[in-house]
Amino acid sequence: MKKQLFFLCAILTFNGLLKSQEMSPGTNFFSIGLGPSVNYWINYYSGGTPAIRLTLDHGYKKAGPGTITLGGSLGFFTKYYKSTYYDNGYAYTYKSNWTFVSSVFRAGYYYNLEEADIKDMNVYGGLGLGLLYEGYKFTHSGPNHPPLMRDNSGAHFLMNLYLGAQYFFSPKTAIYLEFGYDITYATIGVTFKL
Repeated sequence: MKKQLFFLCAILTFNGLLKSQEMSPGTNFFSIGLGPSVNYWINYYSGGTPAIRLTLDHGYKKAGPGTITLGGSLGFFTKYYKSTYYDNGYAYTYKSNWTFVSSVFRAGYYYNLEEADIKDMNVYGGLGLGLLYEGYKFTHSGPNHPPLMRDNSGAHFLMNLYLGAQYFFSPKTAIYLEFGYDITYATIGVTFKL
């Protein structure tokens, strides 16, 4: 009898852990991701950082087999262009630095693949609207001022369509892959259920 009771409790606990991977009303998924940064209007650059994005999706309302989510994301990346010019036999350098920060409100739809007997995976998609801030800095080492690169400093409207999937390898942790146009075309990272 004790063995059967223990076995029943183990099954119920394990089943509860599997169900905890779903996006449902009241659930929060916090994601940290990395991807190649987009160029926007910068045609020439020498280097920069990858795009880093933090996302929070909150399960708002059940809709059919899935859940409507509301949330937001913050993103960051840099780009720079560095070159050397010569004047009277001396070499001088100039450098243009851009810093991009995005702040986006997201509304999406999560479909839990439990209906298709894939209990460890969710797919989702949605729309994001927000602002992209661009900061620009120019430095040079020589007496002559070379032509400035394009400077679009300030805030710009940002719209994002996205589509992604999460695979849970533990009850509260997943890896995810997301495609869309934001600060990157593709993001890979880790999702935590809060």
